[in-house]
Amino acid sequence: MATSPPASPELIDLDFTGVFRVEDLRPEPPPPAPARAPEDIVIGARSVKKGDCFINMTRARPACKMDPAKTTILLVEDDTTTRLILDVVCRKAGYLTRQATDAPSFVAALQKLPLPNVVVLDVELPGNVSGFKILAKIRAHPMLKTLPVIILTAHAESADLMQAVSLGTDGYLTKPANASALLEAISTVLGTGTPVKA
Repeated sequence: MATSPPASPELIDLDFTGVFRVEDLRPEPPPPAPARAPEDIVIGARSVKKGDCFINMTRARPACKMDPAKTTILLVEDDTTTRLILDVVCRKAGYLTRQATDAPSFVAALQKLPLPNVVVLDVELPGNVSGFKILAKIRAHPMLKTLPVIILTAHAESADLMQAVSLGTDGYLTKPANASALLEAISTVLGTGTPVKA
């Protein structure tokens, strides 16, 4: 029986059909509102206020320092103004960027090699698509499960942060995120230490 040769990195099949079906990314009906978690349960988090940044220190970091000029950030945000501001901040800090506005363009951006080094992911996307569901799919995918993801959201409730952490987010930023918080989150999840200042 003949075996096919191993695929080269340039030929990796990134067909996510059945993995990123839009209908699977829509949020389920909300459960009854849980009791608010005491603030001390959110271990390691600064207070989750507008513009605050939380880093999940339980996630592994890259072993080697990454050069920003060779680091690609995938920005998944449907609001044009916010997306362009994120793009300018990242490019000014020396990062390469890709942009996506919804689930189909996110999948298309992932199919371009090389894979991005970090995903900045909005929670509420067009078509009632949940960024939390996308995060869960990323963590379930064998090629993407270690991809650093920073959730970007207008939701500053502890329950949302806890949900993001339980799904395996690397970082959690609340809108409006300032440039230094964004760059701090990116540099920390990449393991590069001191963030580049905007």
